[in-house]
Amino acid sequence: MTVPEENKPKTTKTDEVVDQRDERDTTEPAAGGASSRDMAEALEEAGIRPEDMPEE
Repeated sequence: MTVPEENKPKTTKTDEVVDQRDERDTTEPAAGGASSRDMAEALEEAGIRPEDMPEE
């Protein structure tokens, strides 16, 4: 019989990694328009056009 993963004891290394924060991280969240631009690029690369999408 196997033990479900949620019932296994945690490792001590996991807590150490989660608690450490990298103070050198200076990345900022993406601008609001960036996500839609990325989606448009992904759709274009996939060959999907606006005409292919059903209208709601």
